[in-house]
Amino acid sequence: MARVHTVPFREVVPVAVIAWSGALLEWVDFYIYAILAKILAKKFFPATDPLASLLASFAALAIGFLFRPLGALGFGKLGDQVGRKIAFLTAITTMMIATLGLAVLPSYETIGILGSIGVFILRILQGLALGGGYGAAITYLGEFVPDDKRGLITGFLFTTPAFGMGIAGNLASFFQGYFGPEAFSDYGWRWCFFVAGIIVFVVAVIIHVLYKDTPVFLALKQIRRVTSSPIKDLFTNKHYMWLFLLVWIGVIGAHGPVWYTNQLYVSYFMQHHGISVGMASKILAYATYAALWTYLFFGWLSDKIGRKPVLVFGIYGNALIFPIIFHIMKGYVNPPDTTMLFILTAILTYFNGIGYSGAMSALVLEVFPSRIRTTAVGFTYNMGYGVFGGLTPFMITLLLKITGNLYLSIIIWSTIVPCIMGLLYVFKGWETKGTRLWEELSSGKFARPALTVSSKATLQEVMEKMAAEGQRVAVVAENGRYVGIVEERKIIKAIAEGMSLSTPVEKIAIKAEPSYEIERVIDGIALLDQYGVKSVAVVDENERVLGIIDPRYVFNEIAVLTAGTKKGFTERIHVSEFMKQPAITIEDKTTLLEAANLMVKHNIGFLPVISSETLRPVGVISEKDLIALLSKEENKNKPIKDFMKKNVITVTPQSTLKEALEKLVTNKIRHLPVVAEGKVVGVISAKDCFKLV
Repeated sequence: MARVHTVPFREVVPVAVIAWSGALLEWVDFYIYAILAKILAKKFFPATDPLASLLASFAALAIGFLFRPLGALGFGKLGDQVGRKIAFLTAITTMMIATLGLAVLPSYETIGILGSIGVFILRILQGLALGGGYGAAITYLGEFVPDDKRGLITGFLFTTPAFGMGIAGNLASFFQGYFGPEAFSDYGWRWCFFVAGIIVFVVAVIIHVLYKDTPVFLALKQIRRVTSSPIKDLFTNKHYMWLFLLVWIGVIGAHGPVWYTNQLYVSYFMQHHGISVGMASKILAYATYAALWTYLFFGWLSDKIGRKPVLVFGIYGNALIFPIIFHIMKGYVNPPDTTMLFILTAILTYFNGIGYSGAMSALVLEVFPSRIRTTAVGFTYNMGYGVFGGLTPFMITLLLKITGNLYLSIIIWSTIVPCIMGLLYVFKGWETKGTRLWEELSSGKFARPALTVSSKATLQEVMEKMAAEGQRVAVVAENGRYVGIVEERKIIKAIAEGMSLSTPVEKIAIKAEPSYEIERVIDGIALLDQYGVKSVAVVDENERVLGIIDPRYVFNEIAVLTAGTKKGFTERIHVSEFMKQPAITIEDKTTLLEAANLMVKHNIGFLPVISSETLRPVGVISEKDLIALLSKEENKNKPIKDFMKKNVITVTPQSTLKEALEKLVTNKIRHLPVVAEGKVVGVISAKDCFKLV
């Protein structure tokens, strides 16, 4: 029965909690600047024109968003090469440093223009950290959760930006109340950054101590499919690039202005019409809290009905309701009706939870392959929300300066632009619900063509077929259904022990458990050691043979060996350090049957052949050669010298690993005799070299 891999729920819970906590605090740190933009404009960007000063402050806000895609590429590369956890942890640490830096940065009044420059530098660091950290967090959690609950559980993570915005607003409101408006504007605002930075440090320590990397990434490492160039892969692979453009423009980019209008500009809209910073922040915070359940609910709904209907409604429903809500809101700001302002703001935050729910996080996880997932998810997310979304305050303010009409500015940027961009997903997007993140790492994806033989076929027939097709193993089947597996060494042992060539192959077939196509390939690899075989069969749910798992292909052996020739350390390792010795050799006058017995006795598949007169190497013979030769009865008692391969490629004990690798790759062989002073003193194999590389 197929073993479908799932991470136990008890392991998912702590991962979800830590991913949520880390991401939440990153957002708190990032958004405190946005909440305090007006105060920081006076502290770091003084100007005679208040609107110009605010625009400069928003430019610093925007630059943090604009650097998020670069952070996604940098930290994404780290996540795809070293691990999701390391990328997440490093990003959080960077965020902590930048946030504490803002807490202690001297103002313009103290150090002049250096204060303004310092704000931009620290915002860039925050942007880099958030860009890398949040993509890593999505991937980190997403690769743990069950396929049928991906929308629900990752939706839990997607509450962090809104919750982070709410907490940032509450922090500002709390410290403003504690210090008073004047003292808060003077120095109390620094405590918002200080408190957030310290808490992030605590969470970073917990992540470092308690949590390991995702099972998907560990599997990639095990089968050596970790990419060395995720950024290059993303931008040079036409298919990956199309996926990026579709999700960036049609989904995340379309929702970016919508999200930030809901979670950011609605507060500025109220302030623009006379509502105090503290009151506007409080209304937004509580409206945000009231809508947090929608992020999970619509994620769960997308697990049931699909990602696309939820996301399309989230983009268009929200964008089209802006003209109505903001028009109504203008009637309740003077005098301020806090109840109605809360209700109107809550409607927007509820709509926000439809588009920015677990449906969004599930979509980006399901679209991109594991080997580039951290890079692709982070970069796409941050190009959408970081660029199109992050520019929202700046663009609306710029449009306000051009048009002189705030309401019209919001409609242009937050309604018209998203509706146009979303058309790409409407017409070109597809449903991703049901995608298994493990599928690309499943046995079915790594199955190689198999030589299938009937259980009634004779050993001679099987040996002839194996020799003709160059196969090391044959899968034994009856009416297409799996029976067992037989390999070269098993057949050679049977012949050496006197079994007739007319013996049915079912007599020696190994009843090794097959690997089902939907199982993880690493579970299939585990069966190799369990049954002591070189390959295992891959079957469908009805146990019909689909192919075999060949570890040389799964572990990308040729590519790894080839890459090893370019690594500097291979020039410092000598063959004498890892060769197998003493060498097991055979004289050229020995018979094929005796060679078979010697291979069986020592459980090896390769023999250097030496001259019976000089004891110098004169050839080699392998179990693959014996399979072809022993299929003919008359060859059994003939000497090896009549059949051995005489072109002997050797190395010396002083040869480097690099030289050995080059000979194995160039000559497409798997073994090399080690020769010193004309005598065979050892043997090295491709497997030995592979382990070292």
